[in-house]
Amino acid sequence: MKRLFFSVGLCMLSSFTFAGEKVDQTLKADNNGYVQIEHLGGYANITGWANNEVKVVGELGERTEKFIFERDGNEVIIKIKVNSKRNGWNWNSDDGDDLEIYVPFNSHVNYNSTNANVEVKEVRGSADIDTVNGGIDVSNLSGRLRIEAVNGDVEAHSLQGNIKIQTVNGDIKDRDSTASEATYESVNGDINVSLDAPEVKAETVNGDIELTLGKVEHLNLNTVNGSVDASLELAPQGDVRATSVGGSISLYFQSDISARFDLQGHAGGKITNKISKDKEHKAKYGPSRWLEFSHNGGNGQVKVSTVSGRIKVDKK
Repeated sequence: MKRLFFSVGLCMLSSFTFAGEKVDQTLKADNNGYVQIEHLGGYANITGWANNEVKVVGELGERTEKFIFERDGNEVIIKIKVNSKRNGWNWNSDDGDDLEIYVPFNSHVNYNSTNANVEVKEVRGSADIDTVNGGIDVSNLSGRLRIEAVNGDVEAHSLQGNIKIQTVNGDIKDRDSTASEATYESVNGDINVSLDAPEVKAETVNGDIELTLGKVEHLNLNTVNGSVDASLELAPQGDVRATSVGGSISLYFQSDISARFDLQGHAGGKITNKISKDKEHKAKYGPSRWLEFSHNGGNGQVKVSTVSGRIKVDKK
């Protein structure tokens, strides 16, 4: 049975559902309104479109108990409630819903899921996408972008705005994006990014970092056991900071880079300098080594520190 409620500022479509039930429902929405989605498991494809409507089509999963679709002011809310007593909580995304969700182009989308794979594209307002177990694929988004997975990979393409992508157990890949500021963080996974942004930060614990960047004003790189490989053009008076414990750090700059270099190896490793003819210094007693030099007037600053990894600075 379906019920339709109307009140001041609130429109709701809410129904009890059965396994495999089809969904095809639409609500009017503001062009730059908010869309809140709470989705336990399955697959969701969220796409921006030119209509001032939010539309949900697809098939509900075998555990879905209630589908809630409502509007409250300038916010549209989508909630899928499940029967947690049916076969417990040990299930994967194949057991869940298969949904296509269309939102106005300039929407602000907030999506949360426990066991789902999600794809989001063509949203120009902002996006906050959060999954626990599942992969995230985002493309052609703009605005304030916050993408986070606990156990899953993040694939990104052609993003614009202020970007922050995080994962605990998974890889991060971002291609052809442009940002005012970009942050990438992974605990157990690699970070592979091709990006144009003046401020970039990348951190891993057990994973490699590979960056292809444009002109950079501030770059902060940190890893514990992974390697770092970054290619960039350092802006005038730009600043690069990179640290590792056991991983190697390789930085590649434009041929006419102007910067002061401070390279430190605290417990061994090796420092390779292809920027100038300056050579590393070794401690008389102990394994530490260092190299400090200025190149082409030293307008910018490059500081690299490692405990036992290798350091390399070179030209592209």
